[in-house]
Amino acid sequence: MSMMPLDERFPTRAELIELYAARSGRDLSHVRFYHALSLYRVTVIIAQIYIRYVRGQTQDQRFAGFGPRIPAAAQAALDVALGAA
Repeated sequence: MSMMPLDERFPTRAELIELYAARSGRDLSHVRFYHALSLYRVTVIIAQIYIRYVRGQTQDQRFAGFGPRIPAAAQAALDVALGAA
């Protein structure tokens, strides 16, 4: 899943990771784990906000559309964890 438009002038995610590792000297062999973890965390945050909306603890109508997005967000995290994304 890509949030940015595809443009050949932008480096790929793999290229960015390689460049960061080379310049920082850090071991990024587990970067996929942290990417998946961050997506799961965002999914939980979205779910928490949505359940507050459903329970009437907030009336902000912007949160009404969060519910249908939760399964897709969880699937994106799973895809990254399994190496499918």
